[in-house]
Amino acid sequence: MQKRKKIGLALGSGGARGFSHIGVLETLEKYNIPIDMIAGCSIGAIAGAIYSVGTDLHLLSRYVSTLDKKAIMDLTMPTQGGILQGNKIEEIIRVLTHDKTFAQTKIPFFCTATDMESGTLTVFSEGKLHRAVRASMCVPGVFVPVEMNGHYYCDGGILESVPATVLRQQGMDVVIGVDLSQKRNRISEGKLGAYSTLLRMFDIMQHEIDTLRPPDVDVLVKPSAAFMSLLSSEGTEECVDEGRRATEAVIPQILDAIGGNSELASNCTL
Repeated sequence: MQKRKKIGLALGSGGARGFSHIGVLETLEKYNIPIDMIAGCSIGAIAGAIYSVGTDLHLLSRYVSTLDKKAIMDLTMPTQGGILQGNKIEEIIRVLTHDKTFAQTKIPFFCTATDMESGTLTVFSEGKLHRAVRASMCVPGVFVPVEMNGHYYCDGGILESVPATVLRQQGMDVVIGVDLSQKRNRISEGKLGAYSTLLRMFDIMQHEIDTLRPPDVDVLVKPSAAFMSLLSSEGTEECVDEGRRATEAVIPQILDAIGGNSELASNCTL
């Protein structure tokens, strides 16, 4: 009997566009695509950690669609390294991951963050999920960097926006990546402040890096969520729908990459 290939899922960074990850995960479940390991960075770390502990996607989708921006706003002085402390969003992550550790997940999970001193990528695989995820999602200039074990960390997407490398290192045969970077994105008239400009420039640079150094994936899911800004929660349902659409489009590629698994293919309806 042919052994099934091990499948890894790399959930990329992209701010509020990360709501697309919910649609991606829903569609993979719809087609019975098994996920053996997840890696995430930034918003992808949030989605991956929550999913890895078994949180129901339908309930998660309903929750984020009603999430008030005030629920994550804990302003602080910019001299601290960001305008948001990050305590509120960390508490939300703690609740949604049931205060679990990496060792307690139902699906093995990793998340990445950038070590600000060494300029290198750190992979987290131990300890409380919510603390590591908070380090991974610290968008520069927006969230205060996280101090852990004498090191300061910020967004893992700075160095690898689609965290596929760790999945290869962990022996995954097939890696599905979700790329949320957008070269083009809408700019609302009269709302181009200092931080929205910073985030937009970060987005453009990230897209160019990914173009020059493509992620090491077998199949790339590329939701087109240009209607979403990096920090706005407006358009959440449309973003989830776009995640579904983009994943549906590459299901044949995924099945081809899995290869030779007639039982899996027979359970999928194209």
